[in-house]
Amino acid sequence: MNLLFDPIKFGGKQLQWNYRIRTEANFGGYYHWHPCCEILFVHEGQGSVIVNQLTYEIRRGMLFFFQPYQLHKVYAHVSADSPYVRTILHFDPIVMSGCRDVFPLRYSQFIQLYQGHRKKHGYDFKLDAVHMERLLDMFHSVDGEGRGESQEEIAYLIMQLVSGIHALRSASGEADEQRTLPQSVRYSETIMRWIEAHYADEFSLEQAAEAAHLSKFYASRIFRQETGSSITEYLTARRIKQACRLLQTTNIPIERIGIEVGLPNVSYFIQLFKRVVGITPLKYRNQP
Repeated sequence: MNLLFDPIKFGGKQLQWNYRIRTEANFGGYYHWHPCCEILFVHEGQGSVIVNQLTYEIRRGMLFFFQPYQLHKVYAHVSADSPYVRTILHFDPIVMSGCRDVFPLRYSQFIQLYQGHRKKHGYDFKLDAVHMERLLDMFHSVDGEGRGESQEEIAYLIMQLVSGIHALRSASGEADEQRTLPQSVRYSETIMRWIEAHYADEFSLEQAAEAAHLSKFYASRIFRQETGSSITEYLTARRIKQACRLLQTTNIPIERIGIEVGLPNVSYFIQLFKRVVGITPLKYRNQP
């Protein structure tokens, strides 16, 4: 199991820019979250992205906006004939602060994506993929000229991408406060929503399967088929993510946190947390 709280090391930079990363073999997708924003744009590929208990198809033109500390996973089917090509931006939202007074409307749209409690985090630009790629290509040229660390250039790129998302949502008639779901709900999504409501309880595969009206065997098989991971791996990721939040925001004793996230055996909780995050719960709580 490869689960990770990913701190994203900026090395003093304001943006971690990964342009047209190409993978043709051994793509090891895993559940993770990080303390910064992430924008993922797909140039080529097949597979799925899991975020907010929803599953989206990977294909050219898909753009995803992941909020800080939002659990997500990319599961790509790759080969020499079917590579996974994407551009990824990791950035601290503070980089957009200069737009607050100069571009108040665009800044408000960014805040909706960054802090809003919306359900949807994937956007299909299949009809406008060329334009979105042109924006990324232009920034890559700027980066090659040595101006990629300019806060103005970074904010301008993000502002254009955010504007594209807003225009797409407006064209589809999706109001800001709406929480729309994809038309078809996968079995894995139903199981993930059941886990969201019950991860603090003792886990029952039978009850999780019943929520999706499936047998235990078929529920396990279809979940792995749709997400590339087991139900147990997703449950563990969700529990550890909640444990991290409680360690960061409360003074609740560690043994109590284990109980709160469905892991009442404190020794096992500490062992599992260290295996997933890389350090013990106490060190995680005390880190700067």
